[in-house]
Formats: sequence, C-alpha cells, structure tokens
Amino acid sequence: MQILGAGLAGLLAGCHFPNATLYEAGSAQQSTHKAVLRFRSPAVGDSVGIDFRKVRVRKGIWYQNAFHEPTIRLANFYAEKVIGAIVDRSIWHIEPVDRYIAPENFQEQLIDRVGNRIHWNTPVDKETLLSFQGATVTTMPLSILAQWLTFPQKPEFSYAPIHVQRFRLPKADVFQTIYFPDPLTTLYRVSITGDLVIAEYVRAIDRTYDFWPAFGIDAGQAEPIEVSSQRFGKILPIDDTWRKAFIFFLSHEHGIYSIGRYSTWRNILLDDLIPDLTIIKRLIGGSAYARRLANL
Repeated sequence: MQILGAGLAGLLAGCHFPNATLYEAGSAQQSTHKAVLRFRSPAVGDSVGIDFRKVRVRKGIWYQNAFHEPTIRLANFYAEKVIGAIVDRSIWHIEPVDRYIAPENFQEQLIDRVGNRIHWNTPVDKETLLSFQGATVTTMPLSILAQWLTFPQKPEFSYAPIHVQRFRLPKADVFQTIYFPDPLTTLYRVSITGDLVIAEYVRAIDRTYDFWPAFGIDAGQAEPIEVSSQRFGKILPIDDTWRKAFIFFLSHEHGIYSIGRYSTWRNILLDDLIPDLTIIKRLIGGSAYARRLANL
C-alpha cells in the first residue's frame, strides 16, 4: 500500500496505515504546514496520541481602521478577495469559540511516527501511479488526477495561491483571529496562536499594509520568522455530482482513495480527516457496492 503526499493529511494517513509507504514530491522542509492549526475537537490528536490544548479563540473584523460586526457588504468583500466568488465564508462567525490547538511541532511529531517509510523528493507521475500494486491513498489535488485519467465532463478547477508571513510575539499567549475584508489590500486574515502570528495573503504579500494596529500591538514587538507560499491555497467548489462520481471512479477502477481538502476538492477541516480515514479503511476491504454508497 502507498500514500501520496506527506503533508498533514498524508502523515495522518501514514499513522493510520502503519504498513504503507509514503511518497512526497518535496522535501521535509517544503512540506511543512504554515497556516493555523486549530481543531474543533481533540479527535485528531487522540488518534495519534498527541495532546492538544483547549483554548478560547476571539475573533473580529477590521475595516477602515475600526472593528465591525459581519455585514453582507463585508462578507462579500471578503469572499471575493479570498476565492473570487460571492459565497459564504467564515467571516460570518466571529463569536468566541473553544478550539483545540496542536503543538507547534505537530507535523514534526507525525514525521517521527511515520519514520523511514517516507520517500522525500519523490514525485509520482501518471505512469507510476497506475503501476502501483494494492491500494493507494492520495492527497494529490483532484485537478491533477482529472488531467491524467479519462473521465467525461471535467469541470474547471479554480484555485488561488496564498502567501503567509509568520512572526514571533515574545511574552504573548493569546488566541485571536482578525479578518480583513478591505479589497484594497491582499491581506485577508491574521491569527495569533500563543506567541505565533500568522498573516495570510492572496496573490502577493502586501508589505505596505500595517495590520498591527488592529491588535493594538506595535510592529516593533514582533520578530519575523519566515515567508512561504501555498499553490492550492483557496479552492472554488465544483459540481458535487461530478466530484463524487470521479472519486468513486478512482476507487472502483484504480484502487485510488482520496483524503484531504485538495484530493477531495471540498472545503473541509482537518477534523474531518479522521472519519474519512475510517471510511477509507472500510472501503479498501469492502465491495464496489460499499464504495458507491460511501460517495452518495
């Protein structure tokens, strides 16, 4: 059995399938998750024996140098910025919520658990994919598999990269997120997790926009860590009937099972990976009928 990808989804799959070999196109450093790691329950950590911290997250919307409640106008500004379409996004929900925070080295801990089963810097092409024996669990974007394999009425896969700046804020220990719907900046969200600040941008990093006043913090207090990019940062939904049919085709015809946001092309949370992995375990040993039911 093989797993394609050693990001968070692939590593979790590797922990749940202890005999699988993992293939990752990038290096261990390139594959590191740079965005915020907040979970709605401790289930992901419990499944791999890693403790998560329960915290209270505070949220706000900053527009034209002031905080605002969600409005249709601001929500549409935000959606248009992050995905290029008018759809509902998380900006509507700014009430305080309880979340579970993974350790900052969560991905490194998962890599240690999977160990030498990972083949870094090993991209998999179409011919290699189709030559694999046994089941294949993939985190590869569904858009790439749709290019490789013949299947009717392929939709247009729309996505946008995101760019991330990370900072360290000494002596901080808060859990906060501020949304920035202003169309005049590419910044759309900044989160503080403990003492780690993560600023997320579409298209390119806007170095002229000062987001620190929204937090009441002087920029000089923060220590820059790094800048990174993610090609498939934001995805636009495709026709759900086609999506389910293609995922069924992959499993039924090729023994390829999709896990994660990009491989299933849906805006899911990392929390959703555990029930999805449970389903995949069942399907690998199940019948074609069971695989079809799972995609209804």
